[in-house]
Amino acid sequence: MGLVLLACLMARLASGQSSGTESAEEVLPRVLFLTHSAGYEHAVVKRATSEQLSYAEKSLLTAAKGSFDVTVTQDCDVLSAEGLSDFDAVVFFTSGELPVDLDDREALLSWIRGGGAFLGLHSASDTFYEFPTYREMVGGTFDGHPWHQELALEVTSNEHPATQHLEDSWALTDELYQFRAWRPEPLRILLELDTASVDASLGKRDDGRYAVAWWRDYGEGRVFYSALGHRTELWEDATFLQHVLGALTWTIDGPDLPAPVPEGATVLLGPSGEVSEGLWAHRDGKPIAWWVDDASAEEPRAAIEVVPGTGDLVSAASFGDGLYHVEFSTPLEPEDEGQARGNSGVYIQGRYEVQVLDSHEREGGLGTCGAIYGKHLADQVATRPPERWQSYDILFTAPRFDADGAKTAAARMTAWHNGLLVHDDVEIDSATAGGVSEVEMPVGPLLLQEHGDAVRYRNIWVLPTDR
Repeated sequence: MGLVLLACLMARLASGQSSGTESAEEVLPRVLFLTHSAGYEHAVVKRATSEQLSYAEKSLLTAAKGSFDVTVTQDCDVLSAEGLSDFDAVVFFTSGELPVDLDDREALLSWIRGGGAFLGLHSASDTFYEFPTYREMVGGTFDGHPWHQELALEVTSNEHPATQHLEDSWALTDELYQFRAWRPEPLRILLELDTASVDASLGKRDDGRYAVAWWRDYGEGRVFYSALGHRTELWEDATFLQHVLGALTWTIDGPDLPAPVPEGATVLLGPSGEVSEGLWAHRDGKPIAWWVDDASAEEPRAAIEVVPGTGDLVSAASFGDGLYHVEFSTPLEPEDEGQARGNSGVYIQGRYEVQVLDSHEREGGLGTCGAIYGKHLADQVATRPPERWQSYDILFTAPRFDADGAKTAAARMTAWHNGLLVHDDVEIDSATAGGVSEVEMPVGPLLLQEHGDAVRYRNIWVLPTDR
């Protein structure tokens, strides 16, 4: 399935041909499309009668025929642990405070964290105002729609199945939202409003940044949100439907994609594992002895891999405050236990370790994956199975010192592991063990630990910040 399925689907959409009849033996991914409106009811999801499907429902059913087994409903009773177990993906075009009790709300998020696929369209961000964990999962909360007009969207990445059919800019007419409680990390932005195409003064954001579509990891599951879909004509537009179905394909069965590198970031290890000369060395100054798995046509997402016995890697550059992004994959070592299972570590400034370990389906501890080693437990367990790519997004504030060199403020860290918040502005009172030095400094290198296991790394970058 995956990208091959999407290519066939796009060809059918472009030609206007139906998908035809599938063989009885083929089992298609099962998708729940929920269009319950507890708040504002959009015309595209409004049913003339309870038996007549809405425009968006009919459109998605037609576009998905032969590729997905779509169930459309406006009944929220299906949002339970038992009901969700029948589906591979859930699509929300909803609004308001859905009639779902707390246990079933938590069941929805647990289902996604455990490997489910969630696609939110348009007013999915205008839903569950009394359920902040849901709104954090979506990535932002509706805060008005300043623009309903012809406009242009900047395609910030076309490597995702939801945007790979687009050029650098996408012109369309729709109603666009802005969001509160929105931050770029750990979201992977794919579409942003080109503010030159609208009256930007109507927006509220100080940074002038209006994201329109993004993806994110969510534990073992995946989340995609697109603010598009308000207008009826979009639901008969092949470009928009390819955007929706590409997002759906990826959330269910797509590859673990590397995060796009933001503008202004220093790339230490490329998204496909490429290593530029002089960026890394071992502690003794010798060049990299880890195995470099170069990208190829067969394996476009290559990496570097720890070679046991060669020692830690240390970046040549030093960094202070910033957003540190690291992707890693632990090896499958079923015979090993505890700290012998895929052990490594990411040391911010070479001093503060966020543990890397295959601790999938194990209780959290001060030495398990996601912990600040020996200092802070992860707030929740977010690990994926071995041999799957995982990510850290670490917002780090370096310790502060006065003119005499005395420390006046401790280092602080907010961290997301596979898109889940595992540390929320925690204080780190001192360096963790095993780094370049226990003496704290305003800046320091990034260190990748060699602990005897063949852990793989890719897509490492640092975005300096004054936050």
